[in-house]
Amino acid sequence: MATRSASKQQRPAEFSLGAALVVVGAAALLASLFLDWWAGPFGEGGVSAWNGFELADILLAALCVIAILLALPLPRPAMLGDAVAERWLPWLGPAALVFVVVTLLNDPPAVHGLSPDVGIWLGLGGAVVLTGGGLLGRARISVEISSRSS
Repeated sequence: MATRSASKQQRPAEFSLGAALVVVGAAALLASLFLDWWAGPFGEGGVSAWNGFELADILLAALCVIAILLALPLPRPAMLGDAVAERWLPWLGPAALVFVVVTLLNDPPAVHGLSPDVGIWLGLGGAVVLTGGGLLGRARISVEISSRSS
């Protein structure tokens, strides 16, 4: 009787490119909240998103955390199955992108007149990557990695 392990082939690892982009974009956007979004006068005393916003910073952080949790292949309760993740994930990126673009076009009152700094640009890039990842995930594009045994 032959053993099963000798004939058992390794299944290639598969991950969604869209989900990977969602995680990268959401992590970049979340990290940007801790950087200066607006430069103070003469480049001193910058203001982070946590200090410049009243409520949008909490909403952006929540969007990022939810996007990461939905994108990662974690076990979920029955009511939060993969169908829920597939339905909501493509909308989290555009929602974050709208928040960041509106902030670029219309500063919050606490930072009126200050110039944009590195954090807002990282946040914009993260929101764009998050949006692109959600759209790619909706298109069901995945990457397969397999190893050959010699």
